Parts: sequence; C-alpha cells; structure tokens
Amino acid sequence: MKRLLFVLILLFVVATPFKSKAFELSDEAEISVLTCGPSDLIHAIYGHTAVRVQDPQRLFDVVFNYGVFSFSQPNFVYRFAKGRTDYMLAPEKYTDFYSGYKRNGRSIEAQVLNLTQKEKQQMFDFLIWNSKPENREYRYNFFYDNCATRVRDLVANQVDGNVVFQDEKGMGMTFREHANEYQKVLPWTNFGIHLTLGSPADKTASVYEEMFLPDYLMKHFAQAQIEQDGVSRPLVKETRVIYNSENKNSAGFNLFSPVPMLSIVLLLVLWISYRQYETKKVNYLLDYVLLFVTGLMGLVALWLVTYSEHPAMHPNYNLWWAVPANLPFLFLWMVKKWRQSLKWYWKALAVWLILFCLFSFFIPQAFHIGFYLLTLMMLCRALLHSFLFLRAKRQV
Repeated sequence: MKRLLFVLILLFVVATPFKSKAFELSDEAEISVLTCGPSDLIHAIYGHTAVRVQDPQRLFDVVFNYGVFSFSQPNFVYRFAKGRTDYMLAPEKYTDFYSGYKRNGRSIEAQVLNLTQKEKQQMFDFLIWNSKPENREYRYNFFYDNCATRVRDLVANQVDGNVVFQDEKGMGMTFREHANEYQKVLPWTNFGIHLTLGSPADKTASVYEEMFLPDYLMKHFAQAQIEQDGVSRPLVKETRVIYNSENKNSAGFNLFSPVPMLSIVLLLVLWISYRQYETKKVNYLLDYVLLFVTGLMGLVALWLVTYSEHPAMHPNYNLWWAVPANLPFLFLWMVKKWRQSLKWYWKALAVWLILFCLFSFFIPQAFHIGFYLLTLMMLCRALLHSFLFLRAKRQV
C-alpha cells in the first residue's frame, strides 16, 4: 500500500506545473546531499552525488539523480567521444537508490542541509521542474557540468543568501591531477584518458571548480557558510554515514600496468636494436608495430582535437610524440622498393622526438610516464635507421 501511495504521489508531483507547487513540504522535511563512493567501473570511478528529499509526514522519500544516462542511445561511444552525451535528472525511490549502491559495495554519506522552510520548498520546487521531460536533459561535461556541479549550483542558486567556501584557493591541483587520483585504480584506462586530455586539463582548479568531484563537493560543503544580511549559518546541519562499504579501491603496484610493462618493452627494443645494428640485419616487424601503435594513438588524439566538443581535449600536445604521420608512413615503409627514398623520414622523426624529450618540460601540459617510454622506443628505432643509413653512405 505504501509503495502504491509513493508512486501516485511521485507521478502527481512530476506532472504538476512548476508554478503551482506539487505540495507543501512539512516542517519535518529534510533535504540532503548524498555522496556515494567510487567503484572500479569506468563511469563510476569518481564517485557520485545526488539529492535526497525526505518528508516523513508526506510519506515522500525521493532521490533526485543528475547522473542518469543510457548506453542504449544510438552511437553512444561516438557521441561521448565527440562531447555530445546527454545526461538527465531522474527521480527514484530512496530505497531503490540505497539498495543499488549497497549491492555494488559503494558507501553513502548524507549531508543534511541547514535550510529554512522557504529554502527547502524552493529547492524542492526547482527539482520537480528540472525533472520534467522537457527540462531534465543536459549536455554532460566531465569537468564543468556533471552530477556534482549540478548539485553545487542547485544549492548555491536556491538558498537565500550567498554560499561562502572557507578555502578560496582549493587544493592547488590541476584538473588532471584531481582526476588522476581516481583513475589510477584502472591504470590502462588512466593511460588512455591521459592521451585524450589536452593542456586545458592542466589548469589549476579553484575551490569552486574542484567540486566537479563528489568527494570535494562534500569536503567543501562541510566547511561552507550561508551568509545573508550580515548573518552566517553553516550550510550543513548534520552529516550521517548511511552505508559504510568495506570495499576500498586502491592503486597498488601492478606489474601489468602501463609503466612496468612499457619499461620491459623498452629494454627489449633497446637490446633488439643494438643487436640489429651490430649484425647489420634489420627485422622490420618491430618498426611496423611501433609505427602502428604511435600513429594510431596520434590519429585518435588528432580526431579528438579536431572534432570533439569537450573543452579539455584541445590543444593536445601529445601530438608531438604520437605522430599521426607514422600510420601512413608504415604502409609506405612496408614496400621494399620505396625504403631507400623514404629514409629521410627516420632522420626527421629522430630530430622531432629528440626535441620533444628536450622541451617537453616547458610545454604547458603534463605527460604520462608511459608516453616517454613509447617515445624512447620510437626514437631508438629512428636513430637505428638513421645510423645505418649513415654507415652505408660512408661505405659507398
């Protein structure tokens, strides 16, 4: 019976026009910001933020979730890469929300907001309006418009007064450094994300901007004050641990992560290249693999720089070491009769990669260590061919 009553109330609330309130919240009503722990799923490694509206007197307990999307959308991966992924605000029963996160082993903490009755009502009314089909969708942006920033802006816009945060400078970390703290539990995913993120990700995030991460939103909300007419009050009235998960994601040493694996491969490339130089017998298979890998990575980065609407993806200085031209050169280099006339490419590539190694620390973008290891592999092969051509020329 209670479940049926809940569904009827929720349908009534969402169907009611915004200008006329669905119903008045009682004095017992609470609005809380829920912060959920991360998981090892790619879309959930940063955690999650949602808003709970609870009114025991009205038998109303709903979570408003700004993080809903559908993998079933046509061309989802393409749209996500291009920066055209639409998320939406969706209300759901609190017990369903709770059981889902508990089942996945993700902790939940609630910050009960210190709101006046008027502020509760206007925040609730806005959430109802925002969850209507014509208003609920928004264009997702990882750093600037996501489930956490939506809640941050909701609170800031619906309270009477100004929300003031204690630490105006924040942690002094860049967007990339903030994200890396969560991504490193999935080292190869982290490796790929570093390839796609350009120099805008290396901007230092302000205290307001670093709340794109749920944990930082919770941290700054805990210290925030609402200032109105010279009077201050804490933004958060009470913090409750709703579910404490024993599953803690950690990023310990992993032999099969990018840096250890690529370090081993680099040593093999150095040894094979040295043997080929000494014996004057070159097997081009290693060239084919490295040209394909670096060329393909460069092509992906170039496509994102050119076509993606994500603001953090361009400019991307990974194109200095991940040279897209390596891919077409690979197919030309596979034709034996053309190799003699293509030898200049190896010399140019060697000079280009040496310049990258020398000046990369002055480029306004941070590079994953694995990228330097790949660069050294490609540089090793470029120098090998350059030296072999020089030696052959001297012997003529």
